[in-house]
Amino acid sequence: MNTSFESRWTVTSAGLGAVVWVILAGLIFSHRAPLGIIELLFLLAPLVIVPLAFEVLDRQAGGMQPPTLGRVVRILQPFAAALAVASFWFPTGIIAGALSSAWLAVGALTAMMAVLDLFRPSWRSLDRMALNVARIDLAIAAGWFVTSRLGVAPMGFSEPIVLLTGVHFHYSGFATALLAGMMLRLYQQQLRSPAVGAWIAVSAVFVPFLLAAGFVFSSMLRMVFAVILGVTMLGFSSLQYSMARDFRSPISRLLMRSAATLLIPGMLLVLIYAIGEYTRNYWLVIPQMAHLHGPLNGPGFVLLSLAAWAIEKPHKAAKVLRPLGEVCCGTEYFSDARRAS
Repeated sequence: MNTSFESRWTVTSAGLGAVVWVILAGLIFSHRAPLGIIELLFLLAPLVIVPLAFEVLDRQAGGMQPPTLGRVVRILQPFAAALAVASFWFPTGIIAGALSSAWLAVGALTAMMAVLDLFRPSWRSLDRMALNVARIDLAIAAGWFVTSRLGVAPMGFSEPIVLLTGVHFHYSGFATALLAGMMLRLYQQQLRSPAVGAWIAVSAVFVPFLLAAGFVFSSMLRMVFAVILGVTMLGFSSLQYSMARDFRSPISRLLMRSAATLLIPGMLLVLIYAIGEYTRNYWLVIPQMAHLHGPLNGPGFVLLSLAAWAIEKPHKAAKVLRPLGEVCCGTEYFSDARRAS
């Protein structure tokens, strides 16, 4: 791990957050906390996933964090996560919304870093675009969380859909986009041609937005985009399993492959749920998805993948970064890159 104050602070936050999350899980399953499985899955994000993702972003994609703003966000994160936990001990309304608003501040400041990155010359590289979308996803996710704790029903949506949207943008949005960005960065650093892999990674970044739009416009679009997301993430699983061979740490390789394996049943459940809901067969319903898909995607795929990246030492950076418009250039780009290096 990095030895800087910010790194020690963030790693400690993730560790303490994991302890708090395990205690909460024990309280929930012993019926001593006013929470359910959906709330538990959500709280894994502010307590563990987000600080771990901040550490991965800083270690593996150094230079993307504005020093002052990045430090403020990392220091604020554990306090905001604690307030997010506390918000669930109050009924939906002003108090719960006020407590949860600290997490919105973390998301908004993180998104601000993405905006500031647009003023840097290398912002158009494909991996950097994905990582900045991840930062914006966090702000969207936090916004839906605050909406849920306030008890607001936007566009007629009610619970648990509102909170589940916050869960969706923390995991399928923020975390998955960050992992896709790291995958693209590794391709670039090793000067490998990711023609198919790039399309899968880019789809993993943007299809969650389409799925969210499907919930707004029509059940058919919701089913179509859910199927596209499921197929995309199955492809992502294959890429990640293959990419693990490039990791130098055997622990990282094991975690990365385990995460990729857990993603497969998680996405098959998404396909079953989406098709069943559209055809009104209802093979799976939301509570079942929360108990089955949720752990596979959250504590399974996302957490293990981030842990693998956090343990792995940073790879040597390439001298040439790939602009966004060169997604389909195939081997020509990388041949030029090898000559340039």
